[in-house]
Amino acid sequence: MIGLRALPAVLATEYMKLRRTLALRMTVLPLVVVFLYFLLGITGTSSLVRNNPDVWGSIARNSVSLWTMLMLPLFITLETSLLAGLEHTDRNWKYLMTMPVPQWTVYVSKYIVTLTLVAVAHVVLIAGTMVSGVLLRQFAPELKVGALPMAVVAWPVLKVTAAVLMAVAIQHWVSLRWPSFIAAMGFGMCAMVVGFMAVNSPEYGPWFPWSLTLHTLRPLPGAVIHPAVFSAIAAAAITVIGAWQFARRDVA
Repeated sequence: MIGLRALPAVLATEYMKLRRTLALRMTVLPLVVVFLYFLLGITGTSSLVRNNPDVWGSIARNSVSLWTMLMLPLFITLETSLLAGLEHTDRNWKYLMTMPVPQWTVYVSKYIVTLTLVAVAHVVLIAGTMVSGVLLRQFAPELKVGALPMAVVAWPVLKVTAAVLMAVAIQHWVSLRWPSFIAAMGFGMCAMVVGFMAVNSPEYGPWFPWSLTLHTLRPLPGAVIHPAVFSAIAAAAITVIGAWQFARRDVA
């Protein structure tokens, strides 16, 4: 009970640390994907019209897929490493571990902050894609972009947000466990590569944390459990174990 009462204060402190940090500025990274597909719409209108009768749906789905496949794994690796680096660089762990609050609250607060940054990035992706659609309708009328239903982009992004919880939980633990930025980045890069290989496997793809997001967008028929649901349950278990281990560690 003491920890639950202290958690909001610890969480507020963690949010205050985000001000003027690279981790916070990185949340605009999805705009790269938005800009790429906006350029594709402006410069490749003829091919889009010829090959995609549903231009808006195609742009929205491809934007989410590109972000999910290539940039989201890098994003969570960078964010967890940058947030952990705030403490590793200045050697703040000894101070944090002696605060008059349960130590697990520090671990959980940093995980919640990471999820908040992922959520902000996904809001940026949705909003940017919607604005791109409005601009394409204005400046590329030959695309014949009519209605812009937000659900076309928002619903897949919500599912991806749930599916990435497990990968974030694991990467969060790795980033806090080892002070080396290179170790955390190396782990994330290797996991991403394995995820690319596992995504086409019907046996391992729906269970590997870094390929769950793509399987959420394209779930296999007859799956016992939806990848997003599995990811959320596994993330909760990993976070509990990680917080327990974090509270027992010795900080020199």
